[in-house]
Amino acid sequence: MTEMKKQLSNVAFGGSWSEEILNTSELLDALDVIAQAADDCVERDVRSAALEAALTRIQAKVGKGTELCDQFRRAIAEPNHGLRMQNAQQAARRLRLWCGPGS
Repeated sequence: MTEMKKQLSNVAFGGSWSEEILNTSELLDALDVIAQAADDCVERDVRSAALEAALTRIQAKVGKGTELCDQFRRAIAEPNHGLRMQNAQQAARRLRLWCGPGS
């Protein structure tokens, strides 16, 4: 992510498109963190600062993000490991759908 910010800062004409690229990239990175947590939650407790930062970014950028992120948080806290993974993956898919095309 830092590398992309550095590359975009060197663009002489800039414009809103460079900010959109950065926002899209940050959103995709957040979705990747969430998807990885959904895949790993059956084996370990995936709650971390990185996951929380990803969820917070989604909440700030996506309509209905708060509700969907809360669903994901509940899913990864489920005591039954089978249901935990199923619900977390379903919530991660919903988040990706709500983030729009290209996510």
